[in-house]
Amino acid sequence: MNLAHILIVAGYETTANMLANSVITLFRHPDQLAVLRSRLELVPGAVEELLRFSRLGPAFPRVATADVEIDGVPVPGGETVFPLHFPANRDPRACPEPDRLDVTRTDVQHLSFGVGPHFCLGAPLARLELQEALAGLLRRFPGLERAVPESELRWRSGLAVRGVEALPVRW
Repeated sequence: MNLAHILIVAGYETTANMLANSVITLFRHPDQLAVLRSRLELVPGAVEELLRFSRLGPAFPRVATADVEIDGVPVPGGETVFPLHFPANRDPRACPEPDRLDVTRTDVQHLSFGVGPHFCLGAPLARLELQEALAGLLRRFPGLERAVPESELRWRSGLAVRGVEALPVRW
């Protein structure tokens, strides 16, 4: 049962929600959407930028193996923590102008797939799926736009995967 759950969440939910979150992010930044529509060759790098810029989750629990201090907060060994990668993806020491979406940004560094022994095994597949889906959407539906105001979108709650219940669009 756990393996089936992991495969569904990791293999489908994250990519489907990241695609929707990417489209929402591009709707919020029409100048960047226009750049991407006019230069589809930028999609692979834009996916990396969208992974860095957009918050998807997941926040999986980790157990501290020893006493440690994180940003002035003591974490005793054996304590469970939920490390969140998205604040690190906006660290100005790692990314110039981190709060600005730039689909032309090169050498994008992010922690969206984790790091070290917890690096996402499916990262290459997720990247490929996101690149193909985003390029396909932009090619097939060049006039794609939001069909409802963003305030009407209903977001799912929870720490695992952040996404909308539905994303109504028109073209």
